[in-house]
Amino acid sequence: VTRVTNAMVPVMAVIYVVTTILLIVANAGSVPYFFQAVFTGAFKPEAFFGGVFGTVLVQGVKRGLMSNEAGQGTITMSAASADDQHPCEQGLLSAAGVFLDTHIICTMTGFIIIMAHSWLQQPTAWKAAGKLPKYLMAVTTLTHTDGLNLIVTLALTLCFCLFAYTCLIGMVSFSEIAAARLSKSQNAIVIVRCLCLAVATFGVLVNIAGYDLGNLWAFSDLANIIMVYCNVPLLYKGFQYVLKAKENFVSESTEPFDGQKILGIDTPCWPRKK
Repeated sequence: VTRVTNAMVPVMAVIYVVTTILLIVANAGSVPYFFQAVFTGAFKPEAFFGGVFGTVLVQGVKRGLMSNEAGQGTITMSAASADDQHPCEQGLLSAAGVFLDTHIICTMTGFIIIMAHSWLQQPTAWKAAGKLPKYLMAVTTLTHTDGLNLIVTLALTLCFCLFAYTCLIGMVSFSEIAAARLSKSQNAIVIVRCLCLAVATFGVLVNIAGYDLGNLWAFSDLANIIMVYCNVPLLYKGFQYVLKAKENFVSESTEPFDGQKILGIDTPCWPRKK
């Protein structure tokens, strides 16, 4: 399952990026509006003061957590399972993932929404729509024919399905890892799996019923922020080991990485066992 999931992530990203680029190119005339709207809105006094004292802080923390999980700490679980010759190899790959996800994919999403500016063309529908319907409204505005709209919608639907599936598998895997750390009992793992599936089912049913999930997302954001505060002291403590590993990595040493010799700590995975 892990191998299938890992293969789906790049497929999902490539499909999304290619589809978005095609939409931007097809609506190249709206690109100047994007930059005008961004810079004009960003430097308005009300946007500046509102952003500095609230919006940027709150939304930045939430989106940063939900888009890459690097600050949250859970992504280290999947990174630790990689088969690398040196820990810095996976560290660089994880950093590249943060850059691609946050700076490339999220920026492309912003391009689509702002270039369409559906909130000006359909203000009532825009205000009543949820987050995903708003994005689809923007896509519909940028696809000028029904046939093209169908193709783009199908491609984006595939991306969303893959994203939902990989998120579900990832969260279940992370929960199992955490449960195994607390208890070696197989029953504990089974209980965690059942709880994860129950929560996922509850979310799907609530969404189908059309109920507002705002409070649930607020609770999720709060739990994520608490985890960040728990991880920050650990990051400061572990930074010294990161520097030592980085120095060994850039030295291009041919000897296998040994945690005891290089970091001064005995780790169960370095040096690698055959």
